[in-house]
Amino acid sequence: MDELLAAGAVRTIAALRSGEVSPADLLDAVEARIAETEPRLHAMTAVCVDRARRRRSGNDGPLAGLPVTVKDVVDVEGVPTTFGSEPYRGNVPRRSDRLVTRIEAAGGVIVGKTNLPEFSAGADTVSPVGGRTVNPADPSVSCGASSGGAAVSVAAHQAWLAHGADTAGSIRIPAAFCGVVGVRPTPGLVTTDRDDDPSGLEVHGPLARTAADAALFLRVLASQDLPSPEPGARLRIAFSPDLGGIVRVEDEVAAACARAVADLVRLGHQVEEAVPPVRGVHDACLILLGHRAVALHAERVERHGTALGPALRAEVSAGLAIPADRVASALRRRAELRAAMETFFGRFDVLVTPVFGVGPWPLPHGTSPYPDEPYLSLGAAAWPLTTLAPMAGCSAVAVPCGTAGGLPVGLQLLGAPYSDLRLLRLAADLETAGLDTAAAAAGSATRDGTGDGRRS
Repeated sequence: MDELLAAGAVRTIAALRSGEVSPADLLDAVEARIAETEPRLHAMTAVCVDRARRRRSGNDGPLAGLPVTVKDVVDVEGVPTTFGSEPYRGNVPRRSDRLVTRIEAAGGVIVGKTNLPEFSAGADTVSPVGGRTVNPADPSVSCGASSGGAAVSVAAHQAWLAHGADTAGSIRIPAAFCGVVGVRPTPGLVTTDRDDDPSGLEVHGPLARTAADAALFLRVLASQDLPSPEPGARLRIAFSPDLGGIVRVEDEVAAACARAVADLVRLGHQVEEAVPPVRGVHDACLILLGHRAVALHAERVERHGTALGPALRAEVSAGLAIPADRVASALRRRAELRAAMETFFGRFDVLVTPVFGVGPWPLPHGTSPYPDEPYLSLGAAAWPLTTLAPMAGCSAVAVPCGTAGGLPVGLQLLGAPYSDLRLLRLAADLETAGLDTAAAAAGSATRDGTGDGRRS
């Protein structure tokens, strides 16, 4: 069972279908794993294994009884939806969100709701409900935000698949920090009962241990069919390590991403450095995020006041100070970018960048959902890498590509709308290339006497 906990979703589903294990076996194993790890990791705001046992069926559907987690922003019948916020601790829905219904109809078994900063406001995953979520790779560093609990639940083998939500990097940054795959799907592809974001920036998507697992879960989450990519296609890839110098990227992060790009060349893809027209895009995104905070949370802040945390209140306050003409200007800049990116993706199939310019930072002190300085400034300087996708309206995948300072680093693959599965196929190729490179390096070390050939 330990082997299956560490295995990917595809392998475990095969075991379910063959009768090697049952859904009940997996629930027992997951319950034990959560009990073992949660006191350290704080990935969950609620564990609902008992509900899963009551509701589980056989091994039908594409997920066949596989345990999964969902971010604590969608309703699961009978399980609190808290949004990581103290005033909502007792908010227990009587019916499940349509996203949850799709997961369960596909044979997914929901075993927990995952932690987030209060209403996703912040760069580190901490909430009054779930505490501070820590990184399984190193508990002294951040797991990112806001889908930090989702990424940790997958990385720590608490579940095979996780649902997350991404507005300006909230799936992709935790995926990169925790060494898992995260997908920001094409806008509108994955729908929920709370599709009320006036900015159009937020999407929902999967986190998984492998690209194949993420593709499987994306098909389950999606409310429409996705085109399958052409097998074996050689792609035209644009590589932009720092978006033309507007992003701060640490040397070790840049080196890890460059090695992955070299793997793309070895795989036969055509790669050249090219920069999309991104000047002013990040600033425009910040304006739209502030406007979004007012639309979604101003009434909530007025009603609950200081019962809500300072981060959410600060976001609303900043949004209220934005003049209407600046919002209109930001919307025009987004429209310009989308037209320009349509042309860009006519020339290239994929744009490749780092997911984030810095690695996981030391955990902040106290209860703040923001890193301490100088990491706050470093993170802000790296943020344009993840605000590009929501402003461009494109799909994006974060895939692990090595380490920097011993901590995970992610490569970001961006593509035109509805190229989600093409990006995941490329991510799978990178996974294979990385394994081959590691195996070759281990073999070389054994032959020249610098290693003992054992896998670490």
